[in-house]
Order: sequence, then structure tokens, then C-alpha cells
Amino acid sequence: MQTLEFPVRRADDKASLLDFIARKLGLSKKAAKAVIDRRSVSVNGTRIWMARHALAVGDSVTILRDGLEIAGPTKRPVPILHRDKHCIVAAKPAGILSCGPKSLENLLQTQLGIPTLQAVHRLDRDTSGCLLFSCDAETHERLIAAFRAKTVTKVYHAIVHGPMKRGEHRVSKPIGGQTAVSNVRVLDVSSNATHVAVSIETGRTHQIRIHLASVRHPVMGDRKYASGVKLSEKLTGIPRQMLHAQALRFRHPFTDALLRVTAPLPIDFQSCLKTFKLT
Repeated sequence: MQTLEFPVRRADDKASLLDFIARKLGLSKKAAKAVIDRRSVSVNGTRIWMARHALAVGDSVTILRDGLEIAGPTKRPVPILHRDKHCIVAAKPAGILSCGPKSLENLLQTQLGIPTLQAVHRLDRDTSGCLLFSCDAETHERLIAAFRAKTVTKVYHAIVHGPMKRGEHRVSKPIGGQTAVSNVRVLDVSSNATHVAVSIETGRTHQIRIHLASVRHPVMGDRKYASGVKLSEKLTGIPRQMLHAQALRFRHPFTDALLRVTAPLPIDFQSCLKTFKLT
């Protein structure tokens, strides 16, 4: 059964389960209470249905996806990883565009009731993970400026074809005539695949996918850049490219506080790790 998992950080210490779920899922308290009442929430593996249950740092809150229902274009709310009056970081699911018609941007405008909400950057349709949104025009301009000044740090997780040499690798190859640099850190290796973390110094289109393919370790499930690999994706059941925007770090556009936001690995990514005996 598919679930969403959220660790309790210091900022949420002693928060009620109701407030925590409302904040993480971007729901009203009434909607969050309905999720709890459906017996869809566990804390540290124990089912909890008391809305006032106090959380502590280190707790793990698990929510059954089947227990999530909201009105609008989808029955499942998009998890909200960070929210304040200026900006929002959402956990983008795979299979949806970042912005434009029928996009995550449109969905969140409705889900959160913020018609001025705008995506600050983009993730590929089939890439999941942290996506930053502005709530107003001034915030949007400031965040765009931060990306241009390269003060925003993005870290991705990927599962790639073949065993990669352990350690850290720097890939510096131009894309479209422009400088492009990716730093790859190997997290685990098996006989057929490698789990890597990738931080990018530049933000070229499809940069990580192109760079990993260029060193003969294309992303699993990448139908565009993984041509010629021997492993059959049909046999392994990989539903999409195994690329996930795991972490986002940036300065708040008004307070200058350093924000670090992480998105849990989605179910399909975790399943692929297990398939290839990776951690």
C-alpha cells in the first residue's frame, strides 16, 4: 500500500498531529482532521487517531495515500514540504508538468487557494521532488534572481545503469554550447545499477540526464538518453526515469534565513532501489 512519510524536524517539535498534517499536505484543518479520522495516519508505526497528539523531534509520521481525498482536479493532495506567506516548496509527483496548462502550478493554485502562485523553476514531467513556488510577483522576482546568482543549491537522487566506481565524480561537459557542471556522489552500487546523489553547478535543460548518459551510466527509465543499454526496462518494470529532486537549499527572499527542504523518495523510486539491491 502506498504511503507518504514525513520526519518530524525541530521546527515541528511539540506540534499537534492535526497541525503537522495540515501544514505538510497544504490542507485546511478540517480536511486534515478527516484524514486522521479515517485511521490513515501512523506515528512511529502506531496508528494514531487523536488530532491533538503531540509530536516530538525524530518521530516519523506515515499517511496512507488511499486515505487522502480532496475536491478538485485530483483526489490526492500534493504534499507541501515548506510553506510561508511568500514561498512554498511542494513534493512534485512524477507524470505532471511543473507549469502551464494542467500542471502542478495550476493544481496548487486550486489546492492552496493562491491564484498568484508561480513555479520559480522547472522539473521534467517524469522527475519527482522539491519544486519551489512563489506566492506573489515580488517574491518571484527575488527567487529568480537567486537562481541567476547561483545561490540556490539543488541535490538530486538518481538510479543509473551499471556499476559506477565508488567515490565522487565531476562531469564538466558543455550542453548546447553552454558550460554545464554536475557533481556525482555514489551512494551505493550493485552488479547492475548505482544509486547516486547529484548536485549541479549549472541548470541546463536535461543536464543530469545528459551528463550521466555521457559517462555511460544513463538514468534508469530514461527513454530519451538511455538508448543502447542492455538491461530491459520491461523486465524490471521501471515506470519512468528514476530521477528525484531530493533537496533544495536557499535563502529566504525576505528574511535571509537559510532554508533546507527535503522530499522523501517516492514509492516507485524506493521500489527500484529494492529491485537492484541498492540503498
